[in-house]
Amino acid sequence: MTTIISDQQQLSAYLQRRTESPRRHRRLGEVLINQGHISALQLQDALSHQQANEQSGRLGQILLKQELVDRHNLACALVEQLDIAQVNLEAFKVEPQVVQLLPENLARDRRVLPLLVQGETLVVATPNPSDCDLLHLVGFITGKQIEAIQAYDEQLDRAINRFYGAEAALQLPESESHEPELSLHRIKQLAEEKPTVRFVDSLLEDAICRRASDIHLRPGKHDVAILFRIDGVLSEIRRIKPGNLAAIVSRIKIIGGMNIAERRLPQDGRHLVRMGERSIDLRLSIMPTVHGESVVIRILDTQQSMKNLSQIGFNDIDAERFRALTSHSQGIVLVTGPTGSGKSTTLYAALNGIKDSGVNVITVEDPVEYQIDGIRQIQVKPQIGYTFARALRHILRHDPDVIMVGEIRDQETAIMATESALTGHLVLSTLHTNSAATTVTRLLEIGIAPYLLNASLLGVLAQRLVRRNCPHCLEPEQVPEHVRRAFGLSADEVFYVGRGCEHCHGKGFAGRIAAYELLEVTPALRALIQPAVAAQAIEQQAIADGMRPLTQSALALARDRLISLGEVYRVRLE
Repeated sequence: MTTIISDQQQLSAYLQRRTESPRRHRRLGEVLINQGHISALQLQDALSHQQANEQSGRLGQILLKQELVDRHNLACALVEQLDIAQVNLEAFKVEPQVVQLLPENLARDRRVLPLLVQGETLVVATPNPSDCDLLHLVGFITGKQIEAIQAYDEQLDRAINRFYGAEAALQLPESESHEPELSLHRIKQLAEEKPTVRFVDSLLEDAICRRASDIHLRPGKHDVAILFRIDGVLSEIRRIKPGNLAAIVSRIKIIGGMNIAERRLPQDGRHLVRMGERSIDLRLSIMPTVHGESVVIRILDTQQSMKNLSQIGFNDIDAERFRALTSHSQGIVLVTGPTGSGKSTTLYAALNGIKDSGVNVITVEDPVEYQIDGIRQIQVKPQIGYTFARALRHILRHDPDVIMVGEIRDQETAIMATESALTGHLVLSTLHTNSAATTVTRLLEIGIAPYLLNASLLGVLAQRLVRRNCPHCLEPEQVPEHVRRAFGLSADEVFYVGRGCEHCHGKGFAGRIAAYELLEVTPALRALIQPAVAAQAIEQQAIADGMRPLTQSALALARDRLISLGEVYRVRLE
């Protein structure tokens, strides 16, 4: 069983035991079989390959190449094989002088954190403590003997941010902190100084490691609040002095390609960050307020957001129904919901399933959020007259099979999308409506003729994102009586909510999942699409045709303990 270490005393005792008693070594293949990652037959095949090919490398590398194990499972198996301990970095405290033994860029690039010096031995935490090249490099730089213990990837990234400066105060000269207006030259100078650069870089990395979707810098009269939006909820991370704001905003303007001299008008920018093999797109928005410039940074992490339908939260039946809708050669499929409800993520999941089927896929978006290989994506530019409708006209001459329109915003775009669907194209798009049924009436209100909508619309998916309960700290939920009455629930039905623990940073939630309703346009429903049709009539027919309402979808998630009943109440549709 793996030893878990949470403080320096436990780590010192662990090192003492390692010195006094020999390590127990087991065969790697035996460990992987016991952990259920490979079978005995797969192990035998890999060993035979190793014996037949002298250049094939170690067993672990062979299993990785054959895709029988992933790097995380291999690292865990090596830890057990070598009897290496694991550190809980959420609780472990590292002394500043120990952190300074390794340069910050090395710690971030190679994902290694110094923990403790004992005599001539330096203990470090890393996701892969069997990486001999890394241990030799750290030993060469520090002049110490290196002992490595394992840390989880996410914990390690957060700890590096914590101990290398994301939470350290940004220091500016005290006299300048009280100056009402710094000169442009001085602000540019401060923006390029090491403390400012380090602070902004650490802030971005910390937000990415915490899976934040947005960073807010909110200036006030006495201080500046820094908030992260995680799982749809804003949480305050820290506060800084107002005198530091000008330098930080100027640094953000520089990386976003904006004009640092302009402080009276809003500005937008873009920046690409690379973390290991991940590319993260940042959308920067700066807006002047009475207390200084406010900043919002949208984080678009392709690795986090490119998901399949089951990862989004679709059950097997609805995933198959949605795939059937998007497999048509012509027609319109719409995804609806408010801002931040995961519409784009669902459309990208659909495109990922379509793009390999030998079709020509073109998207027109504002902005292009995630770049997908094998798909041509177009960015609209309304400021020069290149709108969705105008882009659609050009796309139709480019021989597309599937067209994704980022959003239907006006009558012209709606009519163009409908006509595109009628001329032999599958059109995917989004619309800001509350429910699937109101989407039909909204399109009629925009000005789509009923006969056109009748002939082109295939289906509508309305969705919301709800916060998942942390599975590590579930406890019975105290449900207010008015909430039970709203859903017609009995007093003895038990629901669960996350209490808050080290795994979820005390929030009680870990990630989000979609609650949705999927309306398919059946012959019976088509007959209802008339100028004066009521949304209620559309909804009743859709339910009769097999649609499960969004509120019932969310309630089913709560009964499966995946979300709290409070989340169901938050996203319910009346």
